[in-house]
Amino acid sequence: MFILSLTRLDADLVWTEETGWTSTFDTAFKFNREPPEALLLMNDARSFQEDGAFKHALTIYKDVCKRFPDSIFAPEAYYQIGKMRMSRNQFNDAFKAFTAITQKYPEYPRFNDVLHAKFEIARLLKSGERPKYFGVIPGFRDYQATIDFYKKIIEDAPFSDIAPLALVHMGEFAISKNRPLDAIAAFEQLVDEYPYSEYAPEAYLKLGDLYSKMIKSPLYNQGATKLAMNYYEDFLTLYPNHKDAAKAQEGYDLMKTRLAESKLAIGDFYFNARNNGKAAIIMYNKTAHFLPGSQIEHSAREKIAYIKAGNLPKATPVDFLFGRYQRPSDEQLADSSVGSEAEDGFDFQNDLIQINTDSSDRESILESTDRKLKPNESFIKIGPNKEF
Repeated sequence: MFILSLTRLDADLVWTEETGWTSTFDTAFKFNREPPEALLLMNDARSFQEDGAFKHALTIYKDVCKRFPDSIFAPEAYYQIGKMRMSRNQFNDAFKAFTAITQKYPEYPRFNDVLHAKFEIARLLKSGERPKYFGVIPGFRDYQATIDFYKKIIEDAPFSDIAPLALVHMGEFAISKNRPLDAIAAFEQLVDEYPYSEYAPEAYLKLGDLYSKMIKSPLYNQGATKLAMNYYEDFLTLYPNHKDAAKAQEGYDLMKTRLAESKLAIGDFYFNARNNGKAAIIMYNKTAHFLPGSQIEHSAREKIAYIKAGNLPKATPVDFLFGRYQRPSDEQLADSSVGSEAEDGFDFQNDLIQINTDSSDRESILESTDRKLKPNESFIKIGPNKEF
């Protein structure tokens, strides 16, 4: 055990112009047993690096990695390669060099520095920095490459403090590029797998805002409205004293109002378009109980009173041409799915169906709105199991 402790990669190599590469006391035993040729190559490479002759330095460092992969010099060579590539905006090559360390040399003493260097590459791309081919020719900004870099950081160090921060950056970057589903996937991964992170409150609030922006109108499927309301409610439950609690409460109240408006619209649909006062009254009652004390409740109760007074819906031009739509009889309703649901309290699967239906929307209406929206296929969920 004593001998093994001496050979561990738990200390740093030190470079000076006078002595070249040397080792601290903890790794001196292994350092002195390395092939002399490896040390000579490392010293030559660093000398070229200090003189700005990166091409020669890179060639020698690569030779060290290839010929002495099990030496203490290999991860240091990869690290120096990454630094030089990064200084020339060769982000992809730099990221590959740093990734070689995180995958092959987890005991490298500068492991945290490597993680931060990888994060800095992703941050630079996120901020609009252009990569350069051969270190000279400006390249194109690549959304997916930036996302992939962040995902790789999380994959390499899922339990580090930098992993949830990477998810925050991914979500913000997706929002800036108008990719709401990618942003939702990032923030949902954050709250699922890093619930105790300092960034979790921000993620809950962002999710509520993102889903709320997907709402079209009261006449459309309200799945996004329900999900937004759920995330605002989670925020208020988990962080009641947070500085943004008032904002979350405002969002929650607005989403509840949107749901009530949708229920009211369904009642209007059954009364005006289907001449079905019975079904309309059921929906108006649900609306009144869903948001008591509101103007919407007042409107719903007025509509109930209007129907119970024996009034009919206003005739449309179609009614004048073909006659008023005949409401189904109670016997017909009893034999139909709508009728049975109306008798049971009109509790549809989603309760909030789309009324103005066109061919492009029909498939989405059939899907359950309680299921979370899925990102595009390019986003792959990574990171630790949330049961950690």
